[in-house]
Amino acid sequence: MSVSVYLPDSQPGPTSASLAPSPSSLNGLRIGVLDNGKPNAAVVMIRAAEYLATRTGAIVSVITKKGPLGLSANAAIPLAPDRLELLVAECDIILTGAADCGSCTAYSVHDAIELEKHGKPTVVATTTHFEPVAKTLSTSFGAPETRLLVLPHPIGGTDERTLGAWAEAASDRLIALFTGKR
Repeated sequence: MSVSVYLPDSQPGPTSASLAPSPSSLNGLRIGVLDNGKPNAAVVMIRAAEYLATRTGAIVSVITKKGPLGLSANAAIPLAPDRLELLVAECDIILTGAADCGSCTAYSVHDAIELEKHGKPTVVATTTHFEPVAKTLSTSFGAPETRLLVLPHPIGGTDERTLGAWAEAASDRLIALFTGKR
């Protein structure tokens, strides 16, 4: 019989990350949508961004996949550097996701924290089933206050009409998340 011993002297965890300051109003701000390629992620997030823009006087300025040049997306990798540069330059607030599985939740939270570090208030679209995972990862990654928009589960496989209704119903919550009036 063999025994494995694990030493508790690993590298320290991540340093804490502060959220970007919340704007008091969304009027005139540029909204970015960062699609991780999950089924229906773009559908629900674009609709949510459009409803948010209509309600607040903001504009949807960038819609991009997270892969290099925005040509593709892989939910299980970090945001490509050129997409980070684009979002930082062209957006004031960002909606990302969908965080509705294990690895995609980890990378959606990671991407949101990176955007927050660059001064961009960012909301992660997740689902009821993955909200606990998103909260745990946010804390583990050093940003326990990560802004989470919790939608019903599942996003993938849900019809566009229902996704549109969920997006519209999320408008008040999105305004509160972005303006810090949680």
